[in-house]
Amino acid sequence: MINIFLEIGFSVLIFIGILMVFVPMLPALFYMFVMAIIFSIINGFAIITPWQLLILGGILLLGFINDMFSGILGAKWSGASRKSMVYGFIGLIVGVIILPPFGGIAGLFAGVLIAELILGKTKEIAFKAATGSLIGVITGMIINLILALTFFVLFLIFIIF
Repeated sequence: MINIFLEIGFSVLIFIGILMVFVPMLPALFYMFVMAIIFSIINGFAIITPWQLLILGGILLLGFINDMFSGILGAKWSGASRKSMVYGFIGLIVGVIILPPFGGIAGLFAGVLIAELILGKTKEIAFKAATGSLIGVITGMIINLILALTFFVLFLIFIIF
């Protein structure tokens, strides 16, 4: 009886991780993985085995790689300089602080745009670079959403079967 409450409770907690995907700089997949580990420890690894945790950890690793490269690839694809990417990252952090939780997206855009203009690029080129960084981040969010949904479904499969 207690197990069913734990399974439902942790399923809800892991589902919350899916919602965290849409907030820049929140470690959604890491949070989901920690919840799965806590659930496993509470149940003595009887319901979710270490091998299954390894699979969930693989999803976490894919999400981490995606987070590291999606915005950078988007900015690079659109011609942004390295300095612009640094400004974009700073803008992302400042944006999250000033307008949580979605200010990071605007801060990223503004940081890349300002850096490109400072570097003497035309408005069109600067706007293209800033837009590319946004496209990269949005694409990364979509990929993370797919990974988070996969994580959640696998968690449910692991606890049901």
